[in-house]
Amino acid sequence: MGYAYSVFAVDLKKLKPAKNKKLFDELKEKYGDDFTEADEWFEDDIIKKGAPIRARALWELLYEKPSQTRHGFQYGYALETLCKHFGDRVDETSLTWFDDVLDPLLKKARCPTTEQLLGKGVFPMKIPPPADFPEIGTVTPAGCIAGIGAMATIRPLAGDDDNALMVIDEVRGWFDRAKAKKRGLVWFVY
Repeated sequence: MGYAYSVFAVDLKKLKPAKNKKLFDELKEKYGDDFTEADEWFEDDIIKKGAPIRARALWELLYEKPSQTRHGFQYGYALETLCKHFGDRVDETSLTWFDDVLDPLLKKARCPTTEQLLGKGVFPMKIPPPADFPEIGTVTPAGCIAGIGAMATIRPLAGDDDNALMVIDEVRGWFDRAKAKKRGLVWFVY
């Protein structure tokens, strides 16, 4: 089973503690239904064991004091809320993990791996690392330019492999759309 990417072009400078109650209230109002649904989903097995509810995790991110180091997943989803608010979703095709498609081509071209190009495990702000999901990665605006170059380099190596060409074009599109907006990328897999 694969897990889909959600990719946002976002001004990475906006992803920082804001200590702004007005912003928190705005986000809680705008995404309140999502928070309620998520809290219901995780209530029995995780929240009752000490994980913060989604709104609490968001509050803590905005005030730079995540309190639950073993429940990083909630902070990851709260971070996604900030990316939705401050950014634009740029993925157009539902991609699942695709390292196996790109990495052989990247290796042949002597380019960085997929994980390196996509900044896997790099967080745009301080959060406790999630134990498994969501996986998160961050690409700076300069990294987007490097990603465009890598995708351009490996595209001819894909030959007539339609699946590889589709993945290359989709990933390049992420980088292109972020570059056009003078932003970086933050992605989530869950």
